[in-house]
Amino acid sequence: MKSFKQIAFAAAVLAAPFMAQASMTSMDDSALSSVTGQDGISISGNFAGSVGNVKYTDGDVGGGSLNLTNIGFTGFTISDAAPLKIDVVTTDIGGTSTQQLAIALPAMTGTVTVGGIYVGGTYANGATTGAASIGSLAISDLNMSGTTIKVWGH
Repeated sequence: MKSFKQIAFAAAVLAAPFMAQASMTSMDDSALSSVTGQDGISISGNFAGSVGNVKYTDGDVGGGSLNLTNIGFTGFTISDAAPLKIDVVTTDIGGTSTQQLAIALPAMTGTVTVGGIYVGGTYANGATTGAASIGSLAISDLNMSGTTIKVWGH
């Protein structure tokens, strides 16, 4: 008798999740049209990088060059709370409805620095030779929020 009670109790425990499920009901078109869901992709992260040298050369006779060295960008963060969002949108282009991939940039501020600005000379192996430095440059609070990029085939 004791084993029968144990089996009955085990069966009741195993059956409980099935009894707790809600029943499915069908929806008509008008009710279904008001249903919304979420889709798309969100991306967050920290971004930084560097460029060794950018060189401008004046092609005129006797022209010189300008070297921007040790260029870096830091502090560009996309937080989980305000991620980069990728979604599919529909846009009217010339009277034709077109689906597009929309990439929306969130608030993302950072700093771009140029470690050295040199007039003349050459840049090789991470160093500028034969040139006079005229200083450095920093671009702060570079912000691209509100930018949307759309991609579609044609």
